[in-house]
Amino acid sequence: MKKIIALFILAVTFASCGEEIKFNSPAFQANKNGNIWKANDMTAFSDAGGLTVIAAVGTEIVTLHTASANPGTYTLGVNNVNAATYESVDGEGALFATGTGVGSGKIIITPNQATGTISGNFQFVGEDEEGNEVIFTEGTFYKVPR
Repeated sequence: MKKIIALFILAVTFASCGEEIKFNSPAFQANKNGNIWKANDMTAFSDAGGLTVIAAVGTEIVTLHTASANPGTYTLGVNNVNAATYESVDGEGALFATGTGVGSGKIIITPNQATGTISGNFQFVGEDEEGNEVIFTEGTFYKVPR
């Protein structure tokens, strides 16, 4: 009887040790002004003008644009081709952007083994028309479909 009870306790112990693993693919997230910002909807597309990655959560939208979809580092705040924007469309709305002489940051596109997706990292400081800033750090996008 003691062996049956010990076996039962052992079985219950191992059964309760199960861990549910959830993969986050595709993913788009960053720290926005020190708080986690994680998109629940994202897409990417390439055209003659380069690569555009769009991610949204609720009424907030982040758009990253580079001159090419090729792996590499694209510097922001130098021109209007490589750019990042953050837009909040609720209430009065706000638009923060990088551009020629405005804001700073970089978008790094990494080589991707999965076809039809794009991955990389980013960080940027975007400015609105009044000079207010939004800061995105430690940004990553992973296997975003295109």
